Amino acid sequence: MTIPRSLAAPAIASLLAVVAGGAPDQPAPAKTHVLFMGADLSVQRDKQYYRVEDVVGSELMIRINRKEIFVPTRFRSTGLKVDHDLKLASTVVELAGLESGPGYTPGNDPRRKFDRESGAAGGAAAVQDLAYGQMIAAGMSNGFAQAAAAGPDPFRPGVGASPGAAGAQAAAARTSAQLQAATGQLDMTGQMRMQEYYNTGSHADRLEKDLAEANYDALEASFKISSPVELDDPYMVVVFRIMERDALPGTEGMLIYAKSLDPITPKPRYIRVREGGMPVGFRFIDCRVHIYNRGQEVATNVSSKRVDLTRDEAREYILLEHIGANRDTTVPAKPAPGGLRPADRQRLTPDQLGRTSYVKVAMDGTLLAAYADEACSVQLEDPAMIEVLSEVFYRPALVKGKPVEGVARVRLSDQSL
Repeated sequence: MTIPRSLAAPAIASLLAVVAGGAPDQPAPAKTHVLFMGADLSVQRDKQYYRVEDVVGSELMIRINRKEIFVPTRFRSTGLKVDHDLKLASTVVELAGLESGPGYTPGNDPRRKFDRESGAAGGAAAVQDLAYGQMIAAGMSNGFAQAAAAGPDPFRPGVGASPGAAGAQAAAARTSAQLQAATGQLDMTGQMRMQEYYNTGSHADRLEKDLAEANYDALEASFKISSPVELDDPYMVVVFRIMERDALPGTEGMLIYAKSLDPITPKPRYIRVREGGMPVGFRFIDCRVHIYNRGQEVATNVSSKRVDLTRDEAREYILLEHIGANRDTTVPAKPAPGGLRPADRQRLTPDQLGRTSYVKVAMDGTLLAAYADEACSVQLEDPAMIEVLSEVFYRPALVKGKPVEGVARVRLSDQSL
């Protein structure tokens, strides 16, 4: 349920007055609902904005003249706006470990760049070590060959003996060439490591400088999501607020990320969002995550301006909001979202959920009687349905802004309940 922001202060003040007037000796009733600041996403089509009713993949679903229209968001510019309003929900989704902030695309990430370049420097060091080892081995071989070519060692009988002088001289010449080549290779690797690209210390200095410049070009958010009751058709809308590096105060920008989700269950599931293409060096302001199921937003543990309410407080709030939003207006009675709980749905069959009933609604928004026909001549004789219908929140009929008894048309399978 969306509540106009202009009515929030007087409605909350009235609600608090009602809560404060309760008997202090009675046990405190359970808090079953949450009042929170939610978000309604709208898409621009032909100079008009239409409320987003669902997200399929990354496409936004709107209705124009009752026809479903899917609006792609990837790789194109889409006119979007977000309206923030107070909402009431009976389900609270847990977003554990929510983290958000600026980041880098892979090609612009200083740490990845450092890993690549320092890897090259490490490779150069390994090549130099190998060249040094080859030079030592060539030096030893050359030493033995030179000794053999010089003839027997008089002080060490048998050492230096060779099958022939010519062979010894050839071996000495060959090992000398090998030693010279190994020495040249070592010199080359030493010169290579003197270059900045192969200097690990230089890369570390550049990493520190790049991180200090904070040339971010991406946005990131991550969290684990779970719900005490299964949400079977959920999607999320993540709203990032940013400011360009040289922007004037008050000129904020916004990135809206929307995506459908797999069913949300009590088992936590990890979700990560990363979007590139941001103005390089932008400043991150904040991030809000909104979760929806069947087109209706549910509260989360990190929802803004949260107030926990009992069921009676929630019903009282709906009544106050309804009267405040329709001053001097005549409107019929109708059901309000937020009253029907998942457990209530599970008690009924698909036929019962899809059946249309007609409910007499009292001035305070409570159920007086339920009927099977619009004329309210045939009372409903289904105890299970009557019990669930009594749990629904209703907005009473108003005549010139004054509550009166009225009749509301109700189908329990409607997504708005």
